Amino acid sequence: MKKNKKLLFVGLLAMLMIAFLSGPAISADSVTIVGIVNDSYQIVTDNEQVYEIAEGQKGDELIEFVDKKVKVTGTVEEDDGAKLMIVTSFEVIKE
Repeated sequence: MKKNKKLLFVGLLAMLMIAFLSGPAISADSVTIVGIVNDSYQIVTDNEQVYEIAEGQKGDELIEFVDKKVKVTGTVEEDDGAKLMIVTSFEVIKE
């Protein structure tokens, strides 16, 4: 009986360690950028960084604001050297 409890405890501890160590790899940090939306489905910041706008509900809404300055929040993924912005929210900046 004691052996089963010990084995159960070790198994539970191993599962917790795996979950703890894989958590940061699964979650991505949210970032906020400010830039101009262009007609190539990109956001270009003031320092000339280019972010491709990922498809999705918010991304599809964002591409309607070509030549507008926007503040965009989302996650960034690297894809063959290009930065892909997965948009979670945005707002058009009035100038």
